[in-house]
Amino acid sequence: IDLTDQDFEAIPSFAGEFRGNGHTIRGLNIETEGSIQGLFRYVRLGAVIQDLNLEGSIVPEGSRSYVGSLAGQNAGTIQNCSFSGSISGSTHVGGLVGHNQLTGLIEACRGNGQINGQHFVGGLAGDNNGVVRDCMNEALINTTVQENAVELGDVSLDSIMESESAVTVTDVGGITGSNMGVIRDCENLGNVGYSKIGYNMGGIAGSQSGYIVDCVNRGKIMGRKEVGGIVGQMEPTMQMKFDEDTLQKLEKEMDTMMGM
Repeated sequence: IDLTDQDFEAIPSFAGEFRGNGHTIRGLNIETEGSIQGLFRYVRLGAVIQDLNLEGSIVPEGSRSYVGSLAGQNAGTIQNCSFSGSISGSTHVGGLVGHNQLTGLIEACRGNGQINGQHFVGGLAGDNNGVVRDCMNEALINTTVQENAVELGDVSLDSIMESESAVTVTDVGGITGSNMGVIRDCENLGNVGYSKIGYNMGGIAGSQSGYIVDCVNRGKIMGRKEVGGIVGQMEPTMQMKFDEDTLQKLEKEMDTMMGM
């Protein structure tokens, strides 16, 4: 399907099954003003999108939060999909998905092209609370100074003193900008960041308080502070508490009974 020079508005919500069968939608161009932008704005719980390739440009105006080629927010399953082109937004900007929710699964997907944003920017997802696995990113993310320019009028004493200033670039990663979920078996080949600009810059995730396993970064990672080949900044803010399961409780009660 060629959408070049066609008037196309993002599909507001999708809760069914979309089988792309390996076909490509090219010429996708979204410049609508506002947030939560992509081919589908919301991918709902239970929805499945698979075997679809996208090519185009997603450069909305206005608030520009939660921006992705396939979905602004995803609570369903996205499998074997790819994107090639350019994506630009403000916060929560991803090659496929702006925000991957707790129930969201992104599997065996690929990204290529150029991605630009200020906060929570990733090759596959801007931020991840669900699962991202077996994915690859080749897109360049915030790699030129023009994309990261800061207006002098926005600079104040507070912005200089605060490392997490709203006028600087934060939480940028090759797979996801921020991860509170699970990332496994993923690989990043794209360069991330620009010299001396950006905080929490990582090859897999910019900031991380979730779970990352068996991931590889081969791209060049640059920034100003908290820069890492896999993770820019680890934030151990999550605690996992395991209570006794039924078998353990039964075993304890049996021991008590035998003692009596």
